[in-house]
Amino acid sequence: MIKIDEIIGDVIFVSFRRVDCFQDIGITETSGHFRMKGYDQLGLWLEHPGIIIHRSEDEEGKPLPIEEHSEEFIEAQFIATWDNINTLMHYPEREGYDFPSEFEKKIGFKFSKEEEEVDK
Repeated sequence: MIKIDEIIGDVIFVSFRRVDCFQDIGITETSGHFRMKGYDQLGLWLEHPGIIIHRSEDEEGKPLPIEEHSEEFIEAQFIATWDNINTLMHYPEREGYDFPSEFEKKIGFKFSKEEEEVDK
């Protein structure tokens, strides 16, 4: 059995009951793969696959020449509420999908073998 804490940071498959509530943020498919960033009492926090802002106008709203157009990638997270999740699927040990748990990090001091031997 896997605990949800163990898959934070991993890429998981999520199937949604309703996708219409995500259309404003550019998610239009009823399922997909997302990096899980966390969870709370409301639902799962998922990494947005990518928001790109295309700038084609200046500060006054006048069109810019094509060579001055720019794109900015913005990292974002969104919440999928528990009532909107059909199912989740995790891929243990699959490269590119399963990453070390943030909760398995060793905390404390590390000593080299020489320092350990001196202490004996």
